[in-house]
Amino acid sequence: MLDVRRECSRYNLLLSQFTLDEDFNIASVKSFERIFNFLYEHTNIYYLGFVKEENLIQYLEYHRTNQFSDISFIEAIKDVKLFQKYLRNHKQINHHVHIDLSLKNSDQWINL
Repeated sequence: MLDVRRECSRYNLLLSQFTLDEDFNIASVKSFERIFNFLYEHTNIYYLGFVKEENLIQYLEYHRTNQFSDISFIEAIKDVKLFQKYLRNHKQINHHVHIDLSLKNSDQWINL
């Protein structure tokens, strides 16, 4: 019973940090839903301030493992970029996660 409550509170705590204003379009909302679901289901993160570069790489690897059946590679990259911007610009989080998504980082892309 304790684990169920802990997971419920983790879910609610994580969800409460995904506050979107009316400027976000439906594509952005779907992007945030995908990121949220990944963080909740595949990490043990409680606070977005603890998201690291490796978590975003894991997100891309997760979609690669699924052969990009849910979303395309380009959409997964857009999700990561949008989420990075959100983390940086959200007043209460103000967390910079740097991940080089350029072609200059070819080693990362080869490993992915």
